[in-house]
Amino acid sequence: MQQNYYFTNENIFSFNSGTEFSAINRQKLFKKNQMKSWIVTRNYNQNLYFTAQQHGLEYDDLINMYDYFQNAVDVKKHHEYLRYSKLIDKHEYKIVGVDNNSSLIKRHGRTLAKVEIAPQTVGEIGNVLYYDQFGNITSKDVWDVRGFKSKTEYMHPDGHIGHEILYDYDGQPVMEITHMFKNNDNPSMFKLLNYKGKNLRFNDENELFAFFLKELIGKDHKAIVINDRPSLIAPVAQLNCKKYQYLHSIQTTDAEMAGNPKGTLFPAFAPFFTNDFQYYDGLIVPTPGQAKDINNLFPNINTRSISDIAVFNTKLVDQKVDNHLLFLGRLSPDHNLEQMIKIVGLVKEEIPEIKLNLVGYFDNPDYREKLKKMVKDLALEKNIIFKPYLVGQAKQEQFDNAKLVIDTSFGEAMGMTMVEALSNGIPFVSYDVNYGPRFMINNNYNGFLINQGDTKAFAECLVKLLKDDKIYQKLSNNASLTSKKLLDKLIIKQWEKI
Repeated sequence: MQQNYYFTNENIFSFNSGTEFSAINRQKLFKKNQMKSWIVTRNYNQNLYFTAQQHGLEYDDLINMYDYFQNAVDVKKHHEYLRYSKLIDKHEYKIVGVDNNSSLIKRHGRTLAKVEIAPQTVGEIGNVLYYDQFGNITSKDVWDVRGFKSKTEYMHPDGHIGHEILYDYDGQPVMEITHMFKNNDNPSMFKLLNYKGKNLRFNDENELFAFFLKELIGKDHKAIVINDRPSLIAPVAQLNCKKYQYLHSIQTTDAEMAGNPKGTLFPAFAPFFTNDFQYYDGLIVPTPGQAKDINNLFPNINTRSISDIAVFNTKLVDQKVDNHLLFLGRLSPDHNLEQMIKIVGLVKEEIPEIKLNLVGYFDNPDYREKLKKMVKDLALEKNIIFKPYLVGQAKQEQFDNAKLVIDTSFGEAMGMTMVEALSNGIPFVSYDVNYGPRFMINNNYNGFLINQGDTKAFAECLVKLLKDDKIYQKLSNNASLTSKKLLDKLIIKQWEKI
């Protein structure tokens, strides 16, 4: 029987983590194999479809909760240009351009509103901010990137949101969101308006999400739900269908304690392991090693291993001349980037022209300044280049120019960057940690695993690989071969068995 797969997630963000990338990769895998599947997202996101398309998804790959209640799931792109929009009566109001990102709406010299242009568009409406006579923002119209007014936010005098109204594509109100406390941005009440003839109230977003999932899936006897986010465990648990929790990360705060009964569970995962597992058909993790550890610690939980990343093609690379290192991912303390910077400093003593591209986004501005100061203090400004979050071809070019991909994390469940490196024929060097590196990397075959925290040995390994063309080419060829264990045709067979 053909199943219908629903992959529940919070959002497809402008800056995604490995969880979202894995979900996107899985959706492409299922679609390629003509299996019915959707990424089902909870969060409101006016740019959802634009962001999704940047990652190679189509409109029919997504179902968003707010779109569902706004009857906008099937709405396609319409270019709503400010200059030609019926939003502005040109006889009454004057449009005054500020720059490429915004314009003012004036009447008799007074500024009534400011129109923010939608990101990466030319003149299309994004948000419209309305002002009172004192210049305070009283409300904001939020336009969906597909070209229609999606909601209005009404502001308290202190600038916090007090009330929101969401509309369907025809402009009719379909939902109200109330923020009871002026200094608390979290909504205190959600209300569906005239939904199937009734007004329905919900206390929080997850309560609404649980209702949405029941409405969406209903009596679909072919439904299988794969939940990707621990924040959604409780609402998904209420569904009366086959459902699994996917754990994209390590279950404990210390990766080396992941198989130890004394290991401390991550707070976000603890409810599942202690209670919510009973409402699920099982738990899925990326590697056999992680599945074995969890089965030993929690024998009552049906745990299996299916990679959260599928490889669609592999390639062999010619010998690369430039000594470029690459780290691609979230630039955060859990990747121990201070140690990575120190390692580059040690490599520079042997290879002065060494280059490391640190590609990704900082989730902490203080950490960004700390790293940049460290680079400057160690005189590595010409050797370490910070690059922004990249997708698509721009991201692929980073792999095309990299000789080695490195990581100094103290734990990885799998690691999309590691898999992408191997499929591009690039050797991978990281610390010897649970779980992904130990599953995919073999010393002197397709990369190297270094004792955790040994920056000197890490640097010596990099120097050896960069200087010895013969060893490098062997590891490069084997990297490509290794990635074939995750080829899409093999991974899809595992999904078909759940």
